[in-house]
Amino acid sequence: MTIKYFVQNFTLSDKDKNFLENKIKKLAHFSDEIQEAKIDLSYNPSHHKNQLFRVEVNLCMPNKMLRAVSRASHFEAAIIDVERALQRQLKRYKGFRFIRRRFAQRFLNRKK
Repeated sequence: MTIKYFVQNFTLSDKDKNFLENKIKKLAHFSDEIQEAKIDLSYNPSHHKNQLFRVEVNLCMPNKMLRAVSRASHFEAAIIDVERALQRQLKRYKGFRFIRRRFAQRFLNRKK
């Protein structure tokens, strides 16, 4: 899985980058199909107090793209919110794929 970063209005320290990479790599446990992660990070000091940092993550998979966005007053809080949202989406996607495969097997068994 390749990770691409787009950072606006602040610099990403090595500590923050490692934290972000660890959170994104945890998502690979839910699906082996993730090919690329595009991460958009921005800081807007003129925005509301609670929404200074914006984190958007797009996970590219074959025939599917998962996206999550979060705004928070702290960088780490926004990343954790995005990770939770993507985990929910990946679990749901994995469940749909499993159900489709199971129904396909039932259909093939009936034809025999």
